[in-house]
Amino acid sequence: MAFEKIHLPVYRQIYEILASELNRGLYDEKGMLPSEKELCARFGVERNTIRKSLQLLVEEDRVIRRPGLGTELVKPREEADLNAAGDPVVLITQVDYLNTGKGESFHYKLIHSLGKRLGESGCNMLFKPVYKPEDFSELLCGVPLRGIIFDSHNQNDYYRKMIQRGLPALSLNQYTPLITSIVSDNFGAAHDVARRLFQAGHRRIIYILGKPNYNSCQERLNGIRQFYADQGLQLDEEYLFGGDWLFGSGVDAAARILGMEKEKRPTAVFAFNDDMAYGCYSALTRGGILVPEDISIVGFDHTNRYVDVFPPISTVDVNLSVMVDYAAWYFTETLAGKAPQAPARIEIPTTFCDLGTTAAAT
Repeated sequence: MAFEKIHLPVYRQIYEILASELNRGLYDEKGMLPSEKELCARFGVERNTIRKSLQLLVEEDRVIRRPGLGTELVKPREEADLNAAGDPVVLITQVDYLNTGKGESFHYKLIHSLGKRLGESGCNMLFKPVYKPEDFSELLCGVPLRGIIFDSHNQNDYYRKMIQRGLPALSLNQYTPLITSIVSDNFGAAHDVARRLFQAGHRRIIYILGKPNYNSCQERLNGIRQFYADQGLQLDEEYLFGGDWLFGSGVDAAARILGMEKEKRPTAVFAFNDDMAYGCYSALTRGGILVPEDISIVGFDHTNRYVDVFPPISTVDVNLSVMVDYAAWYFTETLAGKAPQAPARIEIPTTFCDLGTTAAAT
């Protein structure tokens, strides 16, 4: 099988094909993917490449590897499958992170770890993408709910409807003054990364942003702007590259960098999440750039989606496990009527992880 001549590695292209086929239900009847041998023959690649592709599906909890048996599909939880724990707590997003095959790895980890943690606390969590206001209204009028947790960007109208209904609600990874929000210290973390890069002598720094309507993107950019202001410097807007949180945004940013005149190229890149950082790393190194000798790279979130393919990348650890533990505790306390009712902003400290992709500017 011939693969498209794009910047994505072959294993990644195979993963995208399999994810798309899973979405279309091509393997639902058997409940299994073809064997590794069959996939190798189909795609004309070695077994190790297929295993890398399948590992991405495993990390997304879309399949389970059964030694000696094959690769079994994990059925998504439907409303009809709710267990005896009672009415569910619903986790709402505006992107179907579990089933699109292209979601941001941070959210896969958040959704699955939160579901597990709430389950340990006696709550049944149901994941529900909501794309438009009509979907949200239908949700509120449908299956009985114990409460709703919002993951990242959502519309204020949703929060107001929750308040009107009197249902317990919590916002994760997105601040809103309307309900209690648990977020990372995005401002402080981005300010710290800019400081570290400056101290290492970097002045030409590319910042790969996330979606502009996300609080996390705005807060990280504000932290960087504040650092520049502290130094009496003006942030060069030409070095702000738009992104959408996905691997391909990093690849696109790298293509722009490789197209720059050498004297204008950055000596460092700070991507607002690890997916974009790894995309940038992949394309830059394919283009002959040495990391960190030529260009330093820093990501954000400290996810491990690509560790079997690329070296570790210096990043900001958002301490997701702490965020999830706190969210589960706070929500169960809210359901028990023990948590404060006044909305609060709960900020989780971050940690910078120097994993070898940053160096002094040359």
